[in-house]
Amino acid sequence: MGEERVFRRMRRQHGVVTRAQALADGMTERQITYRLAKGVWAREAQGVYRHVSVSPTALSKLLAACLAHGGLASHRSAAALLGIDGYRLGPVELTVPRGRLRSMKGVILHQSTQMGRTRSVERQGVPCTGVARTVLDLASVVPRRRLIGTIDAVLRDGMARPSDLYSVLASHARRGRNGSTALSEALAERLADDPVPLSEWSRMVEDLLVAAGLPRPRLEYRILRPDGRFLAQVDLAYPDHRVAVELDSVRHHLNHESFMSDPRRRNALTVAGWTVLNFTWDDYVNQSATLCRQVAAACRLPTPY
Repeated sequence: MGEERVFRRMRRQHGVVTRAQALADGMTERQITYRLAKGVWAREAQGVYRHVSVSPTALSKLLAACLAHGGLASHRSAAALLGIDGYRLGPVELTVPRGRLRSMKGVILHQSTQMGRTRSVERQGVPCTGVARTVLDLASVVPRRRLIGTIDAVLRDGMARPSDLYSVLASHARRGRNGSTALSEALAERLADDPVPLSEWSRMVEDLLVAAGLPRPRLEYRILRPDGRFLAQVDLAYPDHRVAVELDSVRHHLNHESFMSDPRRRNALTVAGWTVLNFTWDDYVNQSATLCRQVAAACRLPTPY
């Protein structure tokens, strides 16, 4: 019975199975050793075996590497699995948690401390990084022109929105993060100023703050005077802390009317006891950690990161 379950699993997994999976499905160590000795199974990677009736393929090798390392197909391997134009399965590339780096012939390993932000998906039975994270990873290994072509491809084919690419850039931002500078520059070249609507940008900042460990802010929050009259509507707010976050976009704030009204509005909020923080698109893209720390400090909450 156990062998039947293992064989069904192998058929779902491009002919491969791990020792742990085989044991969980009811096989014994002795049965596994016997099949390896008789040549019914072949060792595909450390702790991973392939049924010899199934010929090895690029997908079986990729999945075996993922299973052996507890990692995800990433970089060019993920791009091929996701169907991003211009990429084909070739050398195996994986992202693995930092500290799990073990050499494996024919496998390129990338260590990461941000596995929880990969937005992993499964394609053709193989776990891989999500589209936006894959583009960020590619930014560290492909030439600039190819990166811009990749951005064009995922936007053209509806695989990602500009906001998805900016969000992954901000959520992974840290000093020296591979690919961040290259992707930021490529997006600046590829997309114009204010590449997303202000309302969508507000949600991107909301997600950024939550990912940093801060409470979820209120969006488009209406602030009232003590007598109940309307005072102002702010982009994001922490009402319990009386902290407002305003996003200054070039399109909506650098004009004569806003030049006159924005300071008056900000002064009124300050007099009413609110702390108003103003951030630009550059703050979001290139100084996201500082943005989160300043919001936390204004709310007198533990410093994120």
